[in-house]
Amino acid sequence: MDDTDLESAVYTGPDATAEPETYAEQARRRAETEREAIEWAVAELESLIADADVDLEPLLDYARRSQESLPDRHRRAYEAMAETLDVDPDVYEVYALAYSDLCDELADEPAADPSRGCTNALVSPPRTGGDGPLVLKNRDIAGRGARPKSIVEQPPINDYHGFLTVDTCGTVMLYKGVNDRGLVAANTYIDANRDDIEPEDQYRNGTVVRRVLEECATVADARTLLESLPTRQLMAQTLFLADETDAVLLEVNPLEEQIVVDDGDAITRTNHFVRSRSDDTESSRRRRQRAVELLAAGGDKIDREYLWRLAADHANGPGDDSICRHPEPGTDEYAFGQLTTASAAVFEGGSPTVEVAMGNPCETEPTRCSFGDDVPMALRTGDLWLERLRSGRGVPSNR
Repeated sequence: MDDTDLESAVYTGPDATAEPETYAEQARRRAETEREAIEWAVAELESLIADADVDLEPLLDYARRSQESLPDRHRRAYEAMAETLDVDPDVYEVYALAYSDLCDELADEPAADPSRGCTNALVSPPRTGGDGPLVLKNRDIAGRGARPKSIVEQPPINDYHGFLTVDTCGTVMLYKGVNDRGLVAANTYIDANRDDIEPEDQYRNGTVVRRVLEECATVADARTLLESLPTRQLMAQTLFLADETDAVLLEVNPLEEQIVVDDGDAITRTNHFVRSRSDDTESSRRRRQRAVELLAAGGDKIDREYLWRLAADHANGPGDDSICRHPEPGTDEYAFGQLTTASAAVFEGGSPTVEVAMGNPCETEPTRCSFGDDVPMALRTGDLWLERLRSGRGVPSNR
């Protein structure tokens, strides 16, 4: 299927049929849109959980306790989606709120490298030429074979900004996106979190990124929001921020209770801190070193096309140690025990637009989607992801 030749629909703006007025209404519409992909994934997981005799109670305990840290509007959205879908409620709760822990239970053996994936890059003018600041995110996750992806577009609701992103069907947390003011936010996870913070009190990374997109118009606003939250209650992450004129990377370190700033003109991060202390795993180190080399080789001008080449790079792989991460030989079709690239996206600060590749960026041409414009329905629903899964094209892709 050609991603650019698909039936499209407008979900926001003057051509939208009826824009939702509440988070619950928007969540119900999203659940109906993504229904086939979500219900397939939850049913598949239900069968795998039964076969592996996984005890869901510890996972449900974390999922339910962590819900208390969600803003009320996000909790209402989750509950509305759960009520709309015809799925096992416990399995859906774990799918939506404790998926990485479920992957650990379903994996044949623990991941050799526990770093939680993702390679990001931020390039600022004048290195970007005629573009504003550019942000690349390769989204690397465990269990991508049961984690369908879709284009998610939410209009402004009440006093909150709308946003556009590519992320997991049926979840309320976001790990990258751009809002209707052109503010970009994207993160990578770092294995450096406090163990004395209860789930009820810890602000999850996916919640923080979504709050930034909904509540902030500029990089300065986002930094003010982060500084208003107790750093010890945040999860460790590197947070990439860009608007039309400003761009910065923040190393959010709850262990040291500090946020360290990196505002270079070409920055990359994987899954360890560079300006403060954290573990440096082999995969994270190799991926970041390769990205540093590629950014340096890009010279004075690094454009979108160059960032897509970076996203698809297979040096040291393709596998755990490459930027574009594929399942290692012997990995099952779901890849529960390995982190692999589920999607890639390029954003430009100041522009409410995303260029996105579903699955590995080496296997598909990116599709460009803009907030308030036509977006192919197969991308909104997750159908394109499901088609590639079923046809063996890209998700998953054993090599």
